[in-house]
Amino acid sequence: MTFHLLLDPKGRVNFFGDDLLEWSGHNTSQLRGSSITEFLDTGDGATVQRFLDDRSAKLEVRSAILFPDRDEPHYADITLTRTDQQGGMIMVSLTILDQQAQKLKEVNADLFAGQLSGVIHLDASGKVTSINKQLTADTGHTLSTLQQGALTLIPPRYRYKVLKCFAEARTKGQACTFDMEAVTDRIKLLHVNLTIIPVLLNGRAIEYYLMVSNITERVSLQKNLKKLSLVADKITDGVMVLNSTFEIEFINDGFTQISGFTFDDAIGRGLNQVLSLGNEGAERTAEARDNLTNGRSMELEMQCEKKDGAGYWNLLRLTPIMNEQGKMEMCVVIHTDITEKKMAELELRLLADDLYRQNKELHQFAYIVSHNMRSPVANIVGLANLLEIFKDDPETQSQTLAELTKSVNNLDTVIKDLSYILTVNNASKDLLKEPVNFQDMLQQVLIDLQQPILLNDAEITISSKPLIIRTNRAYLHSIFYNLISNGIKYRSRQTPYIKIDHYQTNEHTVIYVADNGKGIDLNKHGHEMFKPYKRFDFKVEGKGLGLFLVKSHIEALGGHLTVKSELQKGSTFYVKIPLL
Repeated sequence: MTFHLLLDPKGRVNFFGDDLLEWSGHNTSQLRGSSITEFLDTGDGATVQRFLDDRSAKLEVRSAILFPDRDEPHYADITLTRTDQQGGMIMVSLTILDQQAQKLKEVNADLFAGQLSGVIHLDASGKVTSINKQLTADTGHTLSTLQQGALTLIPPRYRYKVLKCFAEARTKGQACTFDMEAVTDRIKLLHVNLTIIPVLLNGRAIEYYLMVSNITERVSLQKNLKKLSLVADKITDGVMVLNSTFEIEFINDGFTQISGFTFDDAIGRGLNQVLSLGNEGAERTAEARDNLTNGRSMELEMQCEKKDGAGYWNLLRLTPIMNEQGKMEMCVVIHTDITEKKMAELELRLLADDLYRQNKELHQFAYIVSHNMRSPVANIVGLANLLEIFKDDPETQSQTLAELTKSVNNLDTVIKDLSYILTVNNASKDLLKEPVNFQDMLQQVLIDLQQPILLNDAEITISSKPLIIRTNRAYLHSIFYNLISNGIKYRSRQTPYIKIDHYQTNEHTVIYVADNGKGIDLNKHGHEMFKPYKRFDFKVEGKGLGLFLVKSHIEALGGHLTVKSELQKGSTFYVKIPLL
């Protein structure tokens, strides 16, 4: 609905139609000569007055308008346009927005009608217009008693705070909530939460709802928690109480000592937020929540974080407290710092793993000793016997001594190899580590392998991306010396081609060496390829120690080795070295 008016330069109504007279309820003498600012909201009236004083060309404003014969304000879009820039007559277009405001009120009325809390409705001027049944059930007050004076519900010590909140809701459009005591019809005090909610249309409050929620049970629970806190504060373990929605309502000093979180830090937050449990922890606590809501206690060992970010192990014992209806009313959580216990378990497990590894390596070493030393020792014994038998035959003795020398040299080689294997297996995690320029180290490896590279016309491609690794230089040199050497040695019919590149993960630097050699049947040999003295191609000279040493060196550096390979299509070895 739109009306048109004509104002004189001072903003007085000069011309209007009969439709405005009919809608407003005014007669001609009441409306003609009145200032338009008389019918507008105070703030918007001042805006229009500035338009008149400044002789501006055009103004658009949305305002509440009120004619004396209409019961309540109506909202309208108002456009004022000067017909003459020099200060002549002003054309006004007035578009009423009653239907929008009425629809908003109906929607909100339906929304609040089903509330389980008490509800009081006030109009734009702050007058009580209706209440719901729950408010009467909780407080005993009726609509007529509250219309006589809504403040009868509010004890004197809370009235200033309520009026201040109502003023903020009216002027700023902000909701306000706080706990207080309300006066019932029997002059008794009832613990409630009061929430004042303004309903806004185009940025202005057109009505208000007061939510009055009975919180007697919550206050009683808090009093019980206070009593519990007197006991809990004497306990060295952490004590936490969660409400029915698993929000923290209480912690004791023991929990503060364990985690560093104060009472104010924790209250109202979830268990996962305070303990920084992460995704895995959140999944486990979600499972625990299902058990607790069904009345089943739980124990969980979780890795948590203190307020300062330090990690610790926490044993959580969760016990649900059920009400008469069988629903969880609260949950008591006992926290015990078990970091020392978990560290002892970890050390014990690492020790057991180390003992298992050493025992396995000892069996393997014993096999190597018996297998690899048997032949040269048997040869030496046999040749020594021949020397005794043919001591008078110079020619035979000469030949026997030559063979004896070979056997002794073979035995010496085996002993050196075994000594080196022992050295690698016993490598400490405290190896000297230093920043190593990977490209520079590779250039030294290629210099050392210059002869086989030239003889086989091998092509080797190295990534130009810079890489600095904090590691042991000698071990890194040995790893890539053996991998590149194997890529050339076990060549296919093609010219050897080896590619070396690297990339980063969150935890490792990964360097891969890819070749186009003969490849390895991993299904057949994969479980043995990193064992010492294991060879699968006897056409190529070697001892079978290269890959064993590569894997041993990498593990001594705290990393690990994986391989992808296919016969006649080459192999790719992935060297993963930890970032720290």
